[in-house]
Amino acid sequence: MKSKIVKITLLLACFFLHHAHADTFPNKPVRILVGFPPGGMADIVARALSERLAVQWKQSVIVDNRPGAAGTIAADLLVKAPADGHTILVVLTNHVILAAIKPKLPFDILKDFAPVTFVGDSPLLIMANPKFAANNLNELATLAKSKPGTITYSTPGEGTVHHLSTELLSTNLGIKMIHVPYIGGAPAMMDAMSGVVDLNLGSPSQALQQIESGKLKPLAYTGSKRSTLLPQVPTIAEAGVPGFQTALWAGVLAPSQTPKAIIAQIQSDIKVAMNAPDIREKMNKLGIDMVNSSPEEFDQILKSEFKKWSGVAKQSNIKSD
Repeated sequence: MKSKIVKITLLLACFFLHHAHADTFPNKPVRILVGFPPGGMADIVARALSERLAVQWKQSVIVDNRPGAAGTIAADLLVKAPADGHTILVVLTNHVILAAIKPKLPFDILKDFAPVTFVGDSPLLIMANPKFAANNLNELATLAKSKPGTITYSTPGEGTVHHLSTELLSTNLGIKMIHVPYIGGAPAMMDAMSGVVDLNLGSPSQALQQIESGKLKPLAYTGSKRSTLLPQVPTIAEAGVPGFQTALWAGVLAPSQTPKAIIAQIQSDIKVAMNAPDIREKMNKLGIDMVNSSPEEFDQILKSEFKKWSGVAKQSNIKSD
């Protein structure tokens, strides 16, 4: 009887301690880890969040850029951080792609992290040098089949969502193109403009000025619906590949053992922050579609995306040491 009373007392103590922590969160500065240099999508999202959350939480919210190893360095720091919600991580699509193409990582992407929320996504644009013979997806497919293995396309790097999206498209169209990886989106786009490569897969917002000036021509959009920035450009699904949809997306993770009450609070507060009119306007101009998900919904997205990109990597024999 005495042992049962002790057990019940301990359980009640843990319950109240758990809720006490949630009620007082945050009680010190919060760090948002970003696995990439300043200026990219993850950094933009993190800085937008930091400004708003600092006001909501009445605490300093610091963006900590830890670039390197395709985001692995920052992710590993999160895994080793205290599971109290005071360290979170903004991840991109590459978080699951890396696990799909790399046999050994210092963590398990599905077990070592607690999903907080899906923040938003930015579908990609297939664009070509103005002198490229094809003007749409059908013409691209016809040209690629008549000249197999000669059409080149540039991306921000090997194993990026840009790379795997193009390989997925090539599989669907029954064509083979040559991948030319770059270190970053800007040089990849510039070489498509100059004609060093035929095609580029990149961000609509970054390409908008070049398209309007005639330095690049858009062929198709990887989103499920047309871009508000380039509404005249058809989606790949509209152009003949039903169900095709890929995007560079962003989400927020916490250490795996973070209490659910704290996860729920962070998710709720991020939703409020990202729904602010000025933040939504800024994201729309960047071509980022805002999506607020529950932790459970984001967990399903992570699993679905991992399955999808693992299949593409296997089909196209894409691996990373």
